[in-house]
Parts: sequence; structure tokens; C-alpha cells
Amino acid sequence: MAGLPMEHERVGESLGLEIEKKLKLEKSTLYGYCFRIARTEASVLRSKCAQYIELSTQRSGVLFTTRKMREMSEKIRDLSEEYDHTQSALVKEVIGIVASYFPILEVFNGMLAHLDVLVSFAHASAHAPVAYTKPKIIPQGLGDLVLINARHPCLELQDDVSFIPNDVEIIRTKSDFQIITGPNMGGKSTYIRQIGVVVLMAQIGCFVPCDEAEIPIFDCILARVGAGDSQLKGVSTFMAEMLETASILKCATKDSLIIVDELGRGTSTYDGFGLAWAISEFITTRIQCFCLFATHFHELTALSKQIERVKNLHVTVELEKNTETPDITLLYKITPGVCDQSFGIHVAELANFPNTVVKLAKRKAIELEHSDESIPKNQLYKEAIQYGSKLIEEFMMEFGKVNQLSNISEIQQKINQMKQQYQTRVNQNAWLIENLNTL
Repeated sequence: MAGLPMEHERVGESLGLEIEKKLKLEKSTLYGYCFRIARTEASVLRSKCAQYIELSTQRSGVLFTTRKMREMSEKIRDLSEEYDHTQSALVKEVIGIVASYFPILEVFNGMLAHLDVLVSFAHASAHAPVAYTKPKIIPQGLGDLVLINARHPCLELQDDVSFIPNDVEIIRTKSDFQIITGPNMGGKSTYIRQIGVVVLMAQIGCFVPCDEAEIPIFDCILARVGAGDSQLKGVSTFMAEMLETASILKCATKDSLIIVDELGRGTSTYDGFGLAWAISEFITTRIQCFCLFATHFHELTALSKQIERVKNLHVTVELEKNTETPDITLLYKITPGVCDQSFGIHVAELANFPNTVVKLAKRKAIELEHSDESIPKNQLYKEAIQYGSKLIEEFMMEFGKVNQLSNISEIQQKINQMKQQYQTRVNQNAWLIENLNTL
């Protein structure tokens, strides 16, 4: 490469051309290193054609070379090829050496990942609001699921939450199918989900948010929770729920843990209840695995009378009845038994529904409850409607006579007499009371 500038200067002096302005040294992809001059300067080559070799004439100028320049260009090309070949061989050799370390690095990477997981488990267990405990793991297919003061690991971390723990006791063949009832926002979903999270944490090797824990190994945790559709696939919310449930029924074994939250709410009440009952009976009689079933279908709790391994639980609620509008206090404690009533309308009150909407909802709920009860009670309610209608008609006819009085004091006295006369009979008529409460 050092000879190229010297040859450049020599040719410039020979042709009488300035090397920086008129005589250019270039590297062509076709000819290698060569010289270029403008076409207007090409006449200087013709007078010394024996010394210079003209290569080609282009728009940018005339390309030419000398014998010495050609020799140096060929030598540079040969050296470049040799360099590339040697460099390629060195690269292959380096890659081969590095590849020999790959198995060791792969094992080291796995060890670091494993250590990272264990350190994360330890950090979460030690820095929780209440330290986690080491669970007792029972072989698959044996033992019961027992948790003392179980908590949800995510909810208890929130600053504004004072989490209320619950005990869990699921005994194999005796209470391995548990139905949880209670009001909305009462903690049913949190209860069944925290059990699934605790089981998962135990099986991946982490301490669990409990005071004590005995957990059998499950082959899978199958959950049907939440609600959502897939408009792009043309799948409705209820269809998505049915597809997931069908998958659970096909995949579950006697060593599985099934968690179901509000199954059947996406269709009519009777269809939803029918499906919930059939699915529950299939799980507890055919699959016979551990299952937690949260529902608002209180009629489903009757399954415990037919199948011994079904146990009913409910979320405790404190209802204040002394006030005009009963208030509810959610205690978030799970206790044995059945929730004796629904609290959907009370929750609507907590959400600040308009008072007229709440009253109308209560009236319609009572009507539906009466319509679903036995025939004698339904007949009594119909009689109450008939008697109440006659009482209203009688009151209006008598009230019409008040207009015939001219003295204001007499009108006021007559109205007070009518009020005392009808008050007792109105209070004894359930239909009239319901309608007056909606006003």
C-alpha cells in the first residue's frame, strides 16, 4: 500500500497533472487500483501510450493504469484474499472454542435461575406482613387439605387492607366438595382463589401465607372464574364459560383441585341453576376430586342432603334491622352452613342506587319469592291483593264525600277519623304495605 502514493506522484509528474485535482487514485471493483482523469485531459495519454494502459472511458473520466500499478493492485488483491481466508479460519476456531463452554454456561444459567427463584421465595416469605410458614406436603392421592388462618398473598400486601384470615378444612370423601354462598363483595371469590394460590405456592416450593398448612399434591388446578367474551371469535360470555367448564370436566381427575366461581350466571335463572346442579353432581359423584364452588344459587345447597361428601359454607353477615333501611356489615368470615338470604339489593343500596329503584326492587323480589312458593301461600297473596283493592276502592269512595264539607276544621277531623279507621286494616295487608313503600 505504501507504493501506491509514490506511483501516484510519479505518474502526476510524468503527465504534468496535479495529483489532488486532475489525477485521481481510485479503487475500481472491476480493475482494482487505477488512475482517473477527466476526458478533456485524455490527450496526454495518447502521446505516451507505451507507458500507460488505458482501461475504459466513462462519463466520470478515463481510467488507466501502469504496469507497476497493476502489479501492486494484483498483489493487494491476493493479500486481501489471504487475509479474509485466515480471518475466517480464526473466527471458526474462536467459535469452536467458545462452543465448548456452552454446556457449562447452560448449567450455570440454570443454577442462577433456580437460585433467583429460591431467593425470591425467601424474600416474599420473610417480608410479608405476617411471615409465611412451611407447609406439610402430603403424597398425591392421600391426606386432606387443611389450612389454618389462610390469607391471600396479594391482598394482604395492600396498605389500606386489613386482611381477615380464614381456616380451610377439606376432608377427602367427607367434605371434598364445598359450596360457598353469601352476598356479593362478601369474600367468596377471595376465599376460593386464595386456596388455589396457596396450593400452587406450596407445590412450586414456596412457604405459604398460613399459620399451619397440610397440602396434598394435586396433578392440576382447574379454575372457572371471572367473566369475559371473545367478540373476534364470536364467543359470548356464557359460551366461554361453558367451553372452559367442559374442558375442566374432561381434564379433571380424582387428584385435581377444581375452583368454580358463579357458574351459570350468563343465562336464565332456571337454566343456570340446572347446569350448576348437574355439573356439581357430576364432579362429586364421577370425578370425586377436591372442589370449591361459590354460587348465588341457594337451592344448590340442597345437594348436601343427597350426597354426603358435599359441605355447605357461607360468608357471615351482620344485618342491622333496627333502622328504617337495614344496613349490612360484611365480616369476611367463612362459617359452616347455608346463607339464609340474598343481599343483592342491600349491596345496591351501598352503591347509592336511587331510593325509588331500591324500593321497587324489593317489591319485585317479594313478588317473585311468593310466585315460587307453595300454592297455599300464593293463594293467600292473591287474596291480599283482592282485599287490598277493595279497601282502596272503599277508601276513595268515602274520601270523595269529604269534598261535600265546607268547614276546614270538619274536613281535617273527617280525614283523621278515616286515617284511624283504615290504618289497622292497611297494616295487616302485605300487598298494600309493599306498594306504599315504593312511593
